[in-house]
Amino acid sequence: MCRELSIDYVNIRNVMFGNRTELRNGVLTLDKEELMALANKPVFDSFDIKIASPGDSCRILGVHEVMQPRCKVDAPETSYPGAWGSLAPAGEGRTVALRGVVITELYYPKANVKWYLDMCEPCSHYSYYARHHHIILDATPGSGISDLTYSEALKHSALSINVHLAKLAIGQTPDKTEFFSHRPLDEGQRGKDGKKLPRVAYLCTLQATTDFWNFLYYGQSAVGYLPIIVQPTEILDGAVIFRYWENTYVLQNDPYVKELLSRHGKDLDFAGVVFANNTMRIGDKSAMGLIAAGLCKNTLRADCVMVNKSGMGHAQLDAVMAFNWCESMGMTAAVNLAGVSNDTPGDMLVIADPKVDAVVNSGRHFLLEHPRVERLIGEDVNVPSLLGLDPRGPFTHTTNYAYAGVYGQLGDCYRTMDDDITWTAPEACAQ
Repeated sequence: MCRELSIDYVNIRNVMFGNRTELRNGVLTLDKEELMALANKPVFDSFDIKIASPGDSCRILGVHEVMQPRCKVDAPETSYPGAWGSLAPAGEGRTVALRGVVITELYYPKANVKWYLDMCEPCSHYSYYARHHHIILDATPGSGISDLTYSEALKHSALSINVHLAKLAIGQTPDKTEFFSHRPLDEGQRGKDGKKLPRVAYLCTLQATTDFWNFLYYGQSAVGYLPIIVQPTEILDGAVIFRYWENTYVLQNDPYVKELLSRHGKDLDFAGVVFANNTMRIGDKSAMGLIAAGLCKNTLRADCVMVNKSGMGHAQLDAVMAFNWCESMGMTAAVNLAGVSNDTPGDMLVIADPKVDAVVNSGRHFLLEHPRVERLIGEDVNVPSLLGLDPRGPFTHTTNYAYAGVYGQLGDCYRTMDDDITWTAPEACAQ
């Protein structure tokens, strides 16, 4: 089956509140009352929308989700099928996206991990999210509202604003267009060097263990799922969103999927994507790896596999077991491990398997000196990693388990995304 997807990007230079929601010459103006009426829900005790921009002397606490505004040009109501609006196949047709701005959710209920983000140097250098203007949903749950009900309402509100703003770009001249095609190649197709193109599969373990540490596929909870094959362009186009733990922005702009699609038919044959679950028991991890590797080998007919993961120590084990199963089935494998080391070699590495001999280290953790900021967004959010510290600063803290953008499929390899997004730092950013 051939999936062809084009994404038109309109660059956003500035975001501000005003009397009318509109997009003109790269400036996004928001009618706050309009957006509040669109997204506020009875389950919220309080609801506010705030803006934070690159260079602001600002720290955002309790970051739960970061997502790029996008919508389908011909049918905006199908932009996030199953999770918001109408159900329809994703990964084909034409999509518009606002680049340089994101919708950010803050999360109030108790949770082990809540990210924070500095918009000002020096710490903003360590996350690609700090290069974007943030439209922040600051919603507290009402009395007696369950965490799941609150989370579902927050996600629906964020997606409503997401699509509402992305629709402003329909009909505007894009600053950039990306075209993705996943067309089956002719049997035995060869590259420019005359050699047969290797079939490469992408195997990624995504955590889905509870209602919150979870992702949604066409709106369906992935809790307890078995390994599945997903169309690459679906991942880039709203079929998969995170509910908690990671940020959907990384899926919308997954550099591994984009790279493999860009090289499809040139120096490799991109076989497809397999998602496998992060499970908690060793036997289950091995079984997941076996099933996922079997899909790569027997269904996708891959010669080699790029293995990736979203998560920490458990996810490393899942990825490594999948790696070993791929190799044992005759496929060459490479694995991406984020946050595996800092000053002390192996201080974040939970596996040491000599058979794992092709590793990409996509990030490590840094000890950062955080300055005092003028503005704190989400100051009432409990952030476990900052307990005992003045969240307004100054304080010293590692990016590990704390800094937004660290534990996605990229780790904190912050130089690999959005390098071409530029902005002029205001005076407030000067330290």
